[in-house]
Amino acid sequence: MRDLLKKILSVPVAALVLAYDALDALFGPLVRPIIGWAAGLRLFQRIGDWIAGLPPYGALALLAVPFAAIEPFKFVALYWIAEGHFVTGAVALVAAHLSSLLICERIFHAGKARMLEIGWFARGYGLLVALRERALAWVRGTAAWRAAASAAARVRAFARRALSA
Repeated sequence: MRDLLKKILSVPVAALVLAYDALDALFGPLVRPIIGWAAGLRLFQRIGDWIAGLPPYGALALLAVPFAAIEPFKFVALYWIAEGHFVTGAVALVAAHLSSLLICERIFHAGKARMLEIGWFARGYGLLVALRERALAWVRGTAAWRAAASAAARVRAFARRALSA
């Protein structure tokens, strides 16, 4: 019974991991330079220092507010896509993902050390990181992943040749 449950759950977990990884691969290279530039600004350094100086539960509360607003919006965007409103849903999904990267990820990065002082948070974070790594290892071991990685490498090679010509 347990093996059957693992097989049934592995498909949606793999789909979620692939979708998240695809969004991160798509937007990460575009957004990370902006985040790096903004993080170097004195204002954002001060904000980061302020967040890092908060008590553990203060940093967690600060993260919870935008997270509670942004993350559910991703599901609304997926619902819109499923209902046939592809453009509206896709724009909303991109906006929610970018907002998450620009706001939640920065707050998490600045307050992570303090939040990891909370025992249950540290255990949960460790569990999620281990689960994500296992899911990624499983997904990356599939033929579909290898085919997609090979196709992506060919596209990158083609783009490099086209840009250098």
